[in-house]
Amino acid sequence: MSASSNLNEYATAEHALKYLALADRGPHRTEGEAVLLELVPRGAHLLRIDQPDTRAVAPDFSPAMLEAARERFRGDKKVQVIEHNLDEPLPDLGSFDAIVSSFAIHHCTDECKQTLYSEICQALEPGGVFCNLEQLPFVLW
Repeated sequence: MSASSNLNEYATAEHALKYLALADRGPHRTEGEAVLLELVPRGAHLLRIDQPDTRAVAPDFSPAMLEAARERFRGDKKVQVIEHNLDEPLPDLGSFDAIVSSFAIHHCTDECKQTLYSEICQALEPGGVFCNLEQLPFVLW
């Protein structure tokens, strides 16, 4: 187990379920998702909202989040939900036209982020895109 996984509160069902109950109410989340869809070229084939006939892989390590994803995509053979902690090296899942993360990578340590970004770049097809949707806190001085 890596050091950052000890810090990630999503390992607890209570925290993950609390997040799921509030996730869609986050300020400007819908606007962020709309921008993300605009940034991914029409030729990229992973974003299921915009192109529902494409294949997707959905990794998470939280049992509660995995359960929610499996329920959401139950019966959809085009979505593969897998257990994976982003603190660990990415499994070999093949290559992708687009890799999209939403509100996940900020939980990793800076060192882990650097490694993860490198792995993501290696998993992209030539001309592929990586989009990372995060909500940053504002600091008032």
